Order: sequence, then C-alpha cells, then structure tokens
Amino acid sequence: MGKAESILSVLEKRGIDIPQATRDRITSCADLDTLTLWFDRSLIAAGAEELFAEE
Repeated sequence: MGKAESILSVLEKRGIDIPQATRDRITSCADLDTLTLWFDRSLIAAGAEELFAEE
C-alpha cells in the first residue's frame, strides 16, 4: 500500500468524510515529504481539510 492509500485508509477507519477533491489531491501528490506530513496529520485531524492546513 502506498502512502496516499494509507492516508485515505486512516481517514476512512477514523470515520472522517473524504470529499472527492480531497481524494484526488492526495492520490495525485508525488512528493514523499508532503505525503508523510499529511499521513502524520491524518492520525489526529478532526476533518480531511486539516491535512492541508498551513503551519
């Protein structure tokens, strides 16, 4: 399973709704550092939009 699929899986298992635009953004990302950041955020995010929050 790739990093993008792992992010989606975590969000789904946590019961978080994932809009199609968010799915597309995650699955089309090729930057491993960004995907790693999003994965870490997926573990604690209250909503899918929090993955993309600016720091």
